[in-house]
Parts: sequence; C-alpha cells; structure tokens
Amino acid sequence: MTSILTLVGVKQAKKGAKFVHIGHAEICENCELYKVCIGNLEPRRVYEIIDIRNIEHPCKIHEDGVRVVEVTYSNIRVALEAKQAMPGATITYSPIECDFYDCPFIEICKPSGLFEGDKCIIENLLEKIDGCRAGKALRVVNLKFLR
Repeated sequence: MTSILTLVGVKQAKKGAKFVHIGHAEICENCELYKVCIGNLEPRRVYEIIDIRNIEHPCKIHEDGVRVVEVTYSNIRVALEAKQAMPGATITYSPIECDFYDCPFIEICKPSGLFEGDKCIIENLLEKIDGCRAGKALRVVNLKFLR
C-alpha cells in the first residue's frame, strides 16, 4: 500500500478518518506548503489517514494549523452487478446504470471517489441488495482504487 504525505487540519488529523479532497481555496495558491498540502491529492478522491506525524504548520484556512499525515486511497463501499462481484478481482469500474435518482441505494450505486474507467480491486464482498428498482441483481463490495 503506497502512502501519500499531505496536510490536514489539526482537529481533523485522526488515524482512520476519511475525507474527500474537494480542491483548494484561492488563498492556498500562494502558500509555500501548497505542493505537499494540495499538490499530492486528486480532487474528488476519498482518502483515509493511516498515520499522523508530530509536525504542525500554521495555516490561513485552519485556525489551529495543519498537521502532516500519511494517507492512502480509501476503500469505497459500492454496488456492483452480482455476476461481477468476485473477491480479489481487478475490474474497470463502471457505475450502475439507473435513472432512479430517488433510490435509497443511489449513494452506493454511484459513490463519491470513483469514476468510470478507474482500475480497482474488489477487497471483499458485503451484503446483497434486494429490491433494485432497475431490476438488477446487485452486491455491495469494498473496492480499492488502484492508481
């Protein structure tokens, strides 16, 4: 598992915490820490903090400053067609095609942090989904994005 060094707010720096990198504020562009803070992360990816370093820096966004942390791409809970859900399989991710945007499963059928064409590995199988309104046989899995 390859880790990435980055900075997060001191209050958010907790081992196991997950976050979606949503980009940066305009004020960040002239910061001397921009490359390690923002430059190492991909927008709209989900990261998990796996280690915390005892190094802090002042920040114009976070009132208590930022802390150096190690992150990795987080596993993402996602629905796949059951026939595709095999533990250990490497897949090219494609979201479930469905037009029921009020569906209770929409957040796992079209999760944050994954994009069509991403290479992923199926870490493990979770529950089956009963009652798919599009009539699909679905299985929830944990996917790991492969860079």
